[in-house]
Amino acid sequence: MNHKIKLETDYLIIGSGAVGMAFADVLLHESDARMVIVDRYAKPGGHWNHAYPFVTLHQPSQYYGVSSRELGAQRIDQIGWNKGLYELATVDEIRAYFEAIMREDLLPSGRVEYYPLCEYAGDGIFRAMMSGQEYEVSAKKIVDCTYLRTQVPKLHTPNFEVSSEVRFMPVNDLVTIDEPPTGYVIIGGGKTGVDAILWLLSQAVDPALITWVISRDGWMLDRENTQPTEAFFDKSMGAMAAQMECAAQATSVEDLFDRLEEAGVLVRLDPEVRPTMFHGATISQEELSQLRRVKNVIRRGRVQEITDRGLRFADGWEERPAGQVYVDCSATAIRQDIEVIPIFDGDTITPQTVRSYQPVFSAAFIAHVELARDTIAEKNQICQVVPLPNHHTDWIPMTIAQMMNQFSWSQHKDIRNWLKNNRLDGFANMLANMDREDEAKIAILTRLRNNALPAMMNLQKLAAKVTTKTINMNQAQYQVKKDMFFKGEAVELPNDSLTLGEGDVLVEIDRFAYTSNNITYAVAGDFLRYWQFFPPVGEQATGWGVIPVWGFADVVESRSAELPVGERLFGYFPPATHLKMHIGKATPAMIMEGSEHRRELPKAYNMYRRVHAEPGYDKAADDARAMLYPLYLTAYCIGGTIADADYYGAEQILILSASSKTSIGVGYMCQELSDAPRRIGMTSSKNLKTVQALNLYDEVLTYDQVDQIAVDVPTLIIDMSGNQGLLVQLHTRLGDQMKHTINVGLTHWTDARPQKGIIKERSSQFFAPSYMVEKAREIGQDVFNQKVDAFIQKAAAQTLKWLTVKEVKGIEGLANIHAAVCEGKIPADQGIMVALK
Repeated sequence: MNHKIKLETDYLIIGSGAVGMAFADVLLHESDARMVIVDRYAKPGGHWNHAYPFVTLHQPSQYYGVSSRELGAQRIDQIGWNKGLYELATVDEIRAYFEAIMREDLLPSGRVEYYPLCEYAGDGIFRAMMSGQEYEVSAKKIVDCTYLRTQVPKLHTPNFEVSSEVRFMPVNDLVTIDEPPTGYVIIGGGKTGVDAILWLLSQAVDPALITWVISRDGWMLDRENTQPTEAFFDKSMGAMAAQMECAAQATSVEDLFDRLEEAGVLVRLDPEVRPTMFHGATISQEELSQLRRVKNVIRRGRVQEITDRGLRFADGWEERPAGQVYVDCSATAIRQDIEVIPIFDGDTITPQTVRSYQPVFSAAFIAHVELARDTIAEKNQICQVVPLPNHHTDWIPMTIAQMMNQFSWSQHKDIRNWLKNNRLDGFANMLANMDREDEAKIAILTRLRNNALPAMMNLQKLAAKVTTKTINMNQAQYQVKKDMFFKGEAVELPNDSLTLGEGDVLVEIDRFAYTSNNITYAVAGDFLRYWQFFPPVGEQATGWGVIPVWGFADVVESRSAELPVGERLFGYFPPATHLKMHIGKATPAMIMEGSEHRRELPKAYNMYRRVHAEPGYDKAADDARAMLYPLYLTAYCIGGTIADADYYGAEQILILSASSKTSIGVGYMCQELSDAPRRIGMTSSKNLKTVQALNLYDEVLTYDQVDQIAVDVPTLIIDMSGNQGLLVQLHTRLGDQMKHTINVGLTHWTDARPQKGIIKERSSQFFAPSYMVEKAREIGQDVFNQKVDAFIQKAAAQTLKWLTVKEVKGIEGLANIHAAVCEGKIPADQGIMVALK
């Protein structure tokens, strides 16, 4: 027996199919890494080695292959059913393409070793199938490019019985027929079945001789909407804008697909048959017209058996004449039972789709991220898997994941530049090269941008209607994506996260408020360390966070002598049913949370009131306290700050997002300050009357009335909105008269990206805990607490005259209301309380 040959390399790549080649190409051109590529086929190209002879790509060739070399000549077809659209590479062109890359690029580099006709056994060991020689590879990283397990029709075993007297063949053998049969029976409604029928029609076969067996109809993409150059901008980008509009406006899952079809994003074979499948196949309008020439379509579910009698289905027989040819097109290219796993896991990289419909682009992108980022956590955060679709409703989570990735990538300048310069990303190139003076194109991008966030939020609601995930809501926590926090989910709290040690207590959370202030916590989660309060749980907690809320909880289990069972606490809690706390310092009036992960947080964040010790505590006032205390505490601190600064020399105060509870609290605080300057509140048109009715501001303007603000009056801006565009307008208009801007909240968090035009030297970020510590040191903690409590009680009493409390039940209720809070859709005169008991 031959001894094992030992090899050393940086990357051991399993598979030289399209995914493996795209990955290796990026490593070749963006690093000096060495590679060993192992494949069971004789030539590179993976499943293309066994593809049927008339197959082509169903997307433009520009989207396929490796990053460094064009596939095809970027020609527009002048003949055929793809006429007017970019060419679709044939199987022979694809095979030659990958062979040329291996022979002309990878191997001549001297950094790539290629072992075809070898079977990989795992653990770095593979065996040459022709000689039996075994190899053992010592590699820094293993890249498994076979995980998606692409299947080909030629090697497919049907999942139904076929009698020996029947003429049955894989689609590959269709070209071997030399005498016309009495008819053709095409079994399979996916892309392979489409290809087979289109090929038969191209061979002048009478459509009356074709029978098409479709177990599930599928939605398809109009190929004209996928063209990668600016010549097709209106169609390609227009379809993306239309897709966002449909997703934003849909009232149900059924309505979503109706809208997508009406907008021309999706098409179907038969307008009378509602599809239940979606695999992302593309089709031209002319191809669709040709398919509709076939009238003999059988829709009776999956075939159970084929005999000389015909086809047997679960509900009976479909008899067929003798002499028919049965063509198996039932293979699915990528198995639908593949589990989504982390792409980066220790020393193993498992490429999966990070963009819808594009596994090859995904492989190239993953390779780039592997080289461009250091930690596994960061790599996986950037490379979130976009699940492969099967059922038509899978379009929803697929689109959500795709949008989340796109948003995440847009936050990294180096990633944006890579996408713009990578040939596999046709749309990024299209946008980079577009005419910025073209008003029609700008209008399309505006539609796309304006509908993206509403689309994402609405899709979250629709996704909740089709999900089958079951959570124990008696022991659950609600957590959100940190980089896209309008996506949230309920996660079951594991028992070990609630097991007490010495000095711990378990509290059961009773109720908490949920307002735009909590969304501010999410926006500033990293900057102000709000994500540090409560750790996320679950198998894939990386990238997720828990938004702190203000509420009440009862101690139900205790291993602390400082805090017995039955105590009731008020302070920061997670939106969860339970929380394990570690008791640090304790006084009769309060306790300090002393858990390890919270010890570096500001003192104010870890302080909890023991409400049963408060004179005159009234549980009936809990709702008002949870909703208003943190907001009016911040308002009190803002009022004290501007008064101590003599209002920065201003003669008028401009309060942005005047309908927010914190702004209203500032209004109440200014009423307490006898020397406070004139106040102008700015709000949206929908909240104008509500804000005017408060009688807190000397004047109320809408955001489109900036031109009505006097330019010759020294002005202090208190910004609760975070709307950078609005601040640019105000700073530009006021100039030297803008004495100072205090940035507090982010109620308009979608417009919070920094912009040029802000006068940074006269702007400051407000941080209430700093003021609280300084003031308590100055006048004493007890005196400070008395002043704060007196103000909040008075302001709360005024607020309750106009504020309506809306109660939602449980973690499920929170999940249903979360998107509306993110979007700012909760009326200004309404407060949300989440009741868990």
